[in-house]
Amino acid sequence: MSAQQSDLVCDRIIENFLEKLQPFGIDRFYYCIIPDELSNVCIVPDEQANVHTGDSPEELHVTKMIDLKKMRFAVASDPEILKFREEFLHRFARNDEGYQLSGPAIRKRHNPYVWPQNSMPERRKKSFEQLLNLYNINTRISFYHPVKDKKGWIGFCNLFSSKGREEVIANMSWASGELETLLREFAETFNALAFKTINPISNFRVLSPTCVEILSLVAQGCSSEEVGKQLYMSERGVNYHLDRARAILTAKNRTNLVSKAYQSGLL
Repeated sequence: MSAQQSDLVCDRIIENFLEKLQPFGIDRFYYCIIPDELSNVCIVPDEQANVHTGDSPEELHVTKMIDLKKMRFAVASDPEILKFREEFLHRFARNDEGYQLSGPAIRKRHNPYVWPQNSMPERRKKSFEQLLNLYNINTRISFYHPVKDKKGWIGFCNLFSSKGREEVIANMSWASGELETLLREFAETFNALAFKTINPISNFRVLSPTCVEILSLVAQGCSSEEVGKQLYMSERGVNYHLDRARAILTAKNRTNLVSKAYQSGLL
């Protein structure tokens, strides 16, 4: 099942964004938040990863990204573009040279990043061309924007055009500064409005629904024993989930864990 549109951003804002994108030849988009250093492996807690751990109370050390196919929500122009995303990730991403190049190194040099026209290996070019034609996509562009007060998280906007790559590049060239300002403005708007559904911790189910339910009860003041009775779990099972949440959110204790759960949009 493809990701759903977040209902926290109204149609009027999305329509306004699309209207301002039209002069650049951009027709559609989707927006989500991902960890900055992206890879298609499971998230690991800090103690299992060789990474710097800062002191910022808002900083969540999500060092490795789960499979992008697990994304549940995005801010999007329309449901069809999320269906395209789903099919691309399942069938083509692994072989797409443009996808492999679209990581941290490329965005330091090109942001927005215009993808190659069709960077599939020869054996997959025809089937991928059919997918692009089905969704009337000729050009893909990615834009990355740091999420305010969330070190290590980045807003990821994928833009799509029915126009050819060279035409879109020409459209972008005459007002590249204006386009970047526009994208930053709306990225911050989407972050403010839809953060609860599109932040990585909840959006990619880094913590299980059971773990989130336990956190909610702990936030209400329940002990592990009380939580276990309500959820028909052992106290040891409850503590297992809390320890996992504390490791992923790098919380020092339960109070700090609840605080970080609120900051990350889990509660």
